[in-house]
Amino acid sequence: MSDAANLEALLPSLPLFANVPKSAVKKMMEEKHMRFRSYASGDVIVRQGDLDTEFFVVIEGLASAYRTEDKGKTALLGSYGASDFFGEMSAISHQPRSATVKADGPCVAMMLDVTIFQLLFNDKKSSFAKLIDERYRERALAFHLMTAPIFKTADPEDLKQVAKGAELVSHPKGTVIAEEGGTADAVYLVRSGIIKRAGKGASGEDLIHDYLCDNSSFGERALTEDRGWSWTCTTLSHVDLVRLPLELFEQVFRDRHKRTRLQEQVDLLIAEEEGSIGMNAVGEQFELLVGKQTVKGTEALVIDLKKCTRCNACVESCVAVHDDRVPRLSKRGIREGDLMLSSACYNCKIPECMLSCKFGAIRRDVDGQIHIVQDNCVGCNMCESACPYGVIRMAHLLDEAEEAQFQAENSIWRSIPIVGSLLRKRAAAAVVEGEEEAPKSAGKAKAIKCDLCAGLPFEACVYNCPCGAIARRSPTALQGADS
Repeated sequence: MSDAANLEALLPSLPLFANVPKSAVKKMMEEKHMRFRSYASGDVIVRQGDLDTEFFVVIEGLASAYRTEDKGKTALLGSYGASDFFGEMSAISHQPRSATVKADGPCVAMMLDVTIFQLLFNDKKSSFAKLIDERYRERALAFHLMTAPIFKTADPEDLKQVAKGAELVSHPKGTVIAEEGGTADAVYLVRSGIIKRAGKGASGEDLIHDYLCDNSSFGERALTEDRGWSWTCTTLSHVDLVRLPLELFEQVFRDRHKRTRLQEQVDLLIAEEEGSIGMNAVGEQFELLVGKQTVKGTEALVIDLKKCTRCNACVESCVAVHDDRVPRLSKRGIREGDLMLSSACYNCKIPECMLSCKFGAIRRDVDGQIHIVQDNCVGCNMCESACPYGVIRMAHLLDEAEEAQFQAENSIWRSIPIVGSLLRKRAAAAVVEGEEEAPKSAGKAKAIKCDLCAGLPFEACVYNCPCGAIARRSPTALQGADS
């Protein structure tokens, strides 16, 4: 029996899927979004620290979660039996796994990819979303509170009371959560997503203070006499928050000594924030990068136009390391001064391309790199449309027969050093400019992007640039260069 048939028979017995819409069930039936996996005793289902986003529901057997602390001590966190689930935190926040889960004996689990998980979780009226939030309160909220700077000196028992009164809220992209000058009435912890804090400078100019990602907090000024928002807080993506109302603090921290310790921590956080205003003022290059939402990613491919001699060695080397003769490197992008921010993959923390793919063709590995599985790609171009940076494009890739023919037609001339070099440069330029001489396949176009030369010990474009004009740089490095 297929996974889809198994799922159809199984769903009615799982509380998690009690009132899931039929459209979502139909999508789950697509086997590339859902799979059943069998594990032997001792098998690792997920590993602490791995950067993946699959969500698991135990169907048969038993599995246990273990967490290893920095000092090397490993503790048992709990066990999961039939109908229990795990992996929701990584699916929500796209953060590394917080624990290792192993099968205690023969075990069968249903695995959902992040596309389906987000579809189900974003329907806040569904039993799926409600049970996920309930489990977050049970498993993760207390730990989240303990890691928040504001609660660094708080007693664990007090944090349990805070957890009971916490509100779990969600906001779509573009929502203004707080307005500069308004009255703060709550402290917020970020479960997932990205928030921009911005305001006006001394001369009335627009000033971006910083960006808040997973496990950040803001709104501590609600606990001061001033209680005014210093910044306007706007969501840059779908955001899940923990809202802690002012009344909750007044109720839990009524004791004078506890209140004093909390207030000292709040004052320290505000002093650090005020001291960093000058340092965190975003430079033009950094703001350009973040304005294009690159804050969701890790590093940008930057070309220094002062150093670049236009020799095309970067594109030529990119062609050379890909068997299909199609370069992943693009020399188009955002230009600011002498820097060109090339349209290369930023390996987003929240990859819109992966969420949009309905065929499981886009995956993220344990190092956070986004890869396209060509065998799964059907050429629908949904990922190309979803990518906010124009990194993904559709291209006709050569199959094995076409590649052999292409090599045979060019092998004699390419073997001559000078002529071969000119031919390779022409082929590279032809692919970039879209000329007819570029090798074309008669098959369906598929999605491609820079894959960071996966499988090689170096990135070909960076390694082969003779003048050091191309490099991968983080947003913070660009900020430093601008200041």
